[in-house]
Amino acid sequence: MSRTALFDLDGTLLPVETEFFLKHYMDALAEYFASLMSGEEFRKALLGATYETIANLDPSTGNLQAFATSFARLSGLPWDTVWPIIERYYVDRYPKLRVHVPDNPVARDVVRQCVENGWRIVLATQPLFPETATRERMRWCGIDSLPWEMITTLDNMHFCKPHLEYYREIVEALALDPLRCVMIGNDMQEDMVAKAIGMKTFLVEDFLIDRGEDLKPDGRGRLADVPGAILRLIPN
Repeated sequence: MSRTALFDLDGTLLPVETEFFLKHYMDALAEYFASLMSGEEFRKALLGATYETIANLDPSTGNLQAFATSFARLSGLPWDTVWPIIERYYVDRYPKLRVHVPDNPVARDVVRQCVENGWRIVLATQPLFPETATRERMRWCGIDSLPWEMITTLDNMHFCKPHLEYYREIVEALALDPLRCVMIGNDMQEDMVAKAIGMKTFLVEDFLIDRGEDLKPDGRGRLADVPGAILRLIPN
């Protein structure tokens, strides 16, 4: 049976400190809502809706629906007013955030090597952004044209990291054998938890996030180490 490499995006393939990037993201998006609410009110509603979406474990509610319901309630704005504004932001302003992200030519080379070694590839990024935004960030690190079998987004997932339901949803969608999968990411708690459903795990330490829980990845190192390291985790 084929092997599958699941890659996180932000902080793993995309060289960015999450908090730094999110500050610019929220500041820019808040400007688009300035005529409807204050920046502080907007940030409170956005963060609140994000946390509620992450917490949602109702399999009948997709992430987009969960976020829409939460944001509309917390902001007091109807979703049919909110969504066109967000869509316009992602087209007009979001690509300009590229200036805050350094180049990372290693990312494309690492994923390309994995494909050449026979791995199927999945972009297992936290599904809190719509597909438009996720594909934009993929372009920033040159991985957008690679043969991804699945890209997890706000639009197509029902669960978020660190819930095991997130990983099970990917497994079920692609009919994967977890024992033939490696989850590769920089977040100890969100990414390495995939080990609990049988996946191997590799912790990328370039932009390491570790909140101190006792999790033990099967391997760890730099992003450039990934192609060789995962071959050792699941040999041919």
